[in-house]
Amino acid sequence: MFMAAWDSEWSMFEIAARRSVAEPPEWATRQRALFDLFETAVDEFVADYLDEDGEPLWPPEDHVGVDGYDDVIEGFYNWPLVYAMGGDESLLNHAQRAYEGALTRFERAETPHGHPMVVDEFEQCRDWFHLGEGNLYTYNMGLAAPDDDVVADRAEKFADMYLGDSDLNNYDPEQRLVRAPMNGSAGPEYSDLSAFGARSTFGGYGADYRWASHGLPWRDLEFESATELLDPANEDRLYEIYEERCSKGDIPLNLAISSLMTNAYLHTGDESYREWVTEYLDAWRERTERNGGIIPDNVGLSDEIGEYTNGEWYGGMYGWSWGGWHYVGVGTTTAAENATLLTGDRDHLDFHRSQLDVLMEEGIEQGETLYIPHKYGGEGDYHYNGSGLREDDGEIAWRDGWYEFKPHRDDPYAIHLWFMSQDEADRDRVADLRDWGSRDWKQVDMRPSSKHGAGNEYAWLAYLDGEFPNFPERVLEANRNHAQEHLDRMRAEGREPDVLNEDYLRDRNPVFHRGLLNLTMGAPQPVYYGGMVMAQVRHFDPQRERPGLPEGVSALVERVSSDGVDLTLVNSGSRDREVLTQAGAYGEHEFTGVEYDGEEATADADALRVSLPSGTRVSVSAEMDRFVDDPGYAFPWDRAE
Repeated sequence: MFMAAWDSEWSMFEIAARRSVAEPPEWATRQRALFDLFETAVDEFVADYLDEDGEPLWPPEDHVGVDGYDDVIEGFYNWPLVYAMGGDESLLNHAQRAYEGALTRFERAETPHGHPMVVDEFEQCRDWFHLGEGNLYTYNMGLAAPDDDVVADRAEKFADMYLGDSDLNNYDPEQRLVRAPMNGSAGPEYSDLSAFGARSTFGGYGADYRWASHGLPWRDLEFESATELLDPANEDRLYEIYEERCSKGDIPLNLAISSLMTNAYLHTGDESYREWVTEYLDAWRERTERNGGIIPDNVGLSDEIGEYTNGEWYGGMYGWSWGGWHYVGVGTTTAAENATLLTGDRDHLDFHRSQLDVLMEEGIEQGETLYIPHKYGGEGDYHYNGSGLREDDGEIAWRDGWYEFKPHRDDPYAIHLWFMSQDEADRDRVADLRDWGSRDWKQVDMRPSSKHGAGNEYAWLAYLDGEFPNFPERVLEANRNHAQEHLDRMRAEGREPDVLNEDYLRDRNPVFHRGLLNLTMGAPQPVYYGGMVMAQVRHFDPQRERPGLPEGVSALVERVSSDGVDLTLVNSGSRDREVLTQAGAYGEHEFTGVEYDGEEATADADALRVSLPSGTRVSVSAEMDRFVDDPGYAFPWDRAE
């Protein structure tokens, strides 16, 4: 395994801002106002939608099921992240109390298995689409409070559930595979759906959503079309087949477990977590080579591809025939970027890049847009209400097994590849995958962002390319509008939600963080189903010894490239401030040179210490070596010691 020669010494380069600001720029004013709005909105949210003990109002005490814990956590998962970027400390305190309340509530909520939904502070047995969502809070807490012993202890405990010596048997170290598509603190045993039927696994989505919208997951069944599955008896038969084919063995979505391991490494520096990530990624790379360059979506407990799917490399849970690239890409993206972060070796990105290239080679051009296939399946009926190119009779276009040809715009996987590599060829891939016909990408989507496709990543790239100079103001305006809409809804609704279900917190969460990530850290939205924050820079307040921008200070990353970053800091507050700007979210990068106020200097520094008197600003162009330092959550002042 390649390992970077980490620089063990920690150093700072000092900068003093001298340029006065008569009036702060609009982006700086909007940024500070957004932080303030989040503080007010979260105070009201907690008062309205949690009980007096900090517990969520759902599930009811007599509830039995396996779904919903992750949805509740999504109602506040990003509050620690906004605190870590400069939000008020109340966001962190509210998030911690809400999380403890959710743990307490779900440790009482029963499953059909005779144990609660949450066992030992972790979900009992779920897939990593849902576990990935719920653990975003865990990773954000690492950025916000790595010095909290409870946070660090949980990070280790959760990761240890997947080590080879764990009694839970989630992971087989000999075969280098996770033993089932569903796993957790009760082990993989409860991935067997016979105990309760699959309807409780997939929550409240009816057959009309699952099958009429997404089609049959397999084509070798006795059913002729997806519409037949609207008959409950037929759907029950499908789940019998699901149990046979998808209740054991490994799937690519489990690669998202690499974030759980990376999180533990960032807290501890323990080699066993880093080795797990590279070992497991290498296993999937070898399976992909065995399968002719396409990642198989299922392997059996013997590591045989297609062991339970009649020898087919497709047909696994959340695989190429059921969810497609949307879910397969979660694993390839998160594992490749986590391995890159932990080792400094960007060759790990080749694994993810190769899968994008397969899809692009199979794509169909329509006008200026490349429609790539998102799914693969056998011959059969493809009349369903899915998206993608269609034949003259309305059937989903199918070619050599590939189908659902559509633009890549809703998934951030190509953008993550470019961000990690900073390779011009990867930037060209992003452009080649852009939907050139449906909308102007030099505008911000003013609608609330979806969970996975934030909607504004291409607009952010247009800003970095100099094509959309108003992006900072527009994205902050959009985030504020989304927050205000939720706040207005809360005030109109009062303390009683219109609908009380597992989504009630998530659907009302007033914190929209994505613009702040783009602007203050030069970072894309993490992969929503379990990705880590990957960033060019991160800011700290050394006077208060806490993460994030100090009060009154705003930050704008104006360039992100293989050479480094351009960054402007503004202090529009009434007090003098200092800012520590670290190279990388986890100190993984290093500044090699800086230019500011007409001065140039060699830096060789892990962080910039910027003195910002009240009413001043400074613009810095910093050269950077990426992935050259051992990453960790430790605060800069602790690293210096």
